[in-house]
Amino acid sequence: MAWKKYINGMFFGVLGLSLALVLLVNFASPSMGAITYGSFFILLFLLLVCLATILGFYARRRLSNNEVLYKNLKNAFRQGTLIALYLTVLSILRAAELLNWWDAALLIVSVISFDMFFKEKM
Repeated sequence: MAWKKYINGMFFGVLGLSLALVLLVNFASPSMGAITYGSFFILLFLLLVCLATILGFYARRRLSNNEVLYKNLKNAFRQGTLIALYLTVLSILRAAELLNWWDAALLIVSVISFDMFFKEKM
């Protein structure tokens, strides 16, 4: 069963990335450089991709009466990646003190249209 290996890999990815985030947050100082911020946001993105994919796959599995479909895994990964991208960009804008409500609204509209574009292609 390939999907169990995939989900287990995502679980261990979440565990490893969350440990790396804890280390990064605990050893952060006010004078962090661009490399530290960049690695933090990359780790945040990867953690959110793993979490959103796992949650999306299990939500789709529950909605389809516990039937495992590989199509659900592909859709969950695509949507998990877009959700992670949205939240990471919001975090970057917040860290730069550029986040306003209309920026978040425009960003969610662009993410939804991006998802619809990829849905048409697949």
